[in-house]
Amino acid sequence: MEIHMRLDGDKVYYFGTQIDEAEAPLEDYHSLASKALGNVDLELPSEGKILLKPNATVLYPAEKRIITHPGFLAGILDSLNERQVSFDRMVVADGQSGERPDEGFTWEAAGYKEVTDARGVSLKCLNDEPSRSVDVPGGVVFDAYPIYREVTDCSFLFNVPLAKCHNLGCTTLAIKNLMGILARPERHLCNIQEIDKSLEEGIWRLTDSGLSLFEDRFYHKLCDLVSALRSLKIPQVCMVDGLIGRDGTAFNEGENSPLGWTLLGTNEVHVDAVATYLMGLDPLETPYLKFAAQRGLGTNDVGEIEVIDLQSGHPMDTPQLETLKSARVLMPISRYEDGYYDRFRADGSVVPWRIDDVNNQRREDGLEPIPVE
Repeated sequence: MEIHMRLDGDKVYYFGTQIDEAEAPLEDYHSLASKALGNVDLELPSEGKILLKPNATVLYPAEKRIITHPGFLAGILDSLNERQVSFDRMVVADGQSGERPDEGFTWEAAGYKEVTDARGVSLKCLNDEPSRSVDVPGGVVFDAYPIYREVTDCSFLFNVPLAKCHNLGCTTLAIKNLMGILARPERHLCNIQEIDKSLEEGIWRLTDSGLSLFEDRFYHKLCDLVSALRSLKIPQVCMVDGLIGRDGTAFNEGENSPLGWTLLGTNEVHVDAVATYLMGLDPLETPYLKFAAQRGLGTNDVGEIEVIDLQSGHPMDTPQLETLKSARVLMPISRYEDGYYDRFRADGSVVPWRIDDVNNQRREDGLEPIPVE
């Protein structure tokens, strides 16, 4: 039975495949993406550019699972082409660290160039592209963000992250993937930025959230970015490359694990909440999702999100989702003076990021340091 479903509002759509190993050929990524999209009835514009925004922050080789896999992107591109969208209307682009051939981090080494060249699809590093200022409705840290015109002027956006952990974000999925649409220097949300300078003296002091002021502001910056993008009213789909996931820091430190799914949806918060849950973590405790829920951008309670199986067309209840969770929790880790520590404790609570800076502040304030497990 063929299922062709129209993506509906705040629902999340699941498509699963069998995988037992922590590595897979390009063809398996292509198959997952193309089969999942084959079950979706997309309302695609008849003209204008269709932009695929992968997570390509640093152009590691694809098998490392640090970037969105080029095979997954190829599956999307070919599926769109089968719907009579010409390749010359498609663009794969990200704002990232750029070509670093001395370290082997290039579009070619990442596998992107071969995929796009073979199809005549444009491949762009956004770093030096023009941007425009976009207001942030209800902004907490930023009132406006500079967003690349390649994004603001596109007719349809595919937000294509991969399922991996991050030392600061805990999971880096659809929401954090949006950082690459920001022009520099605002893009560098993981740093103390000019807008934070007046607060720098106490930026590692804990707030009512149990996290540092730095972390609070970082998560609000992510939420500000979601608000800015949504204000543009660009038709978009978030589509997670979840064939194989990665724990650790988001970069060199970490291990890959077979997951065997992709998720689609139009609400970034809901997609990220379900993906975080399937990675074995609690979205109710994941900081950026808590902030997003508090700001009314969506819910981080998986029990409140309708998840649809794209292969059957039926809703999936929480017990069904429970069976699909990763057999091994994909744990985010962060560096400290003794090496690395887990961002989540055994009881599910979160340890603040950059715990050494947090504890140095606490000692200055005459408080006991926070332990890690």
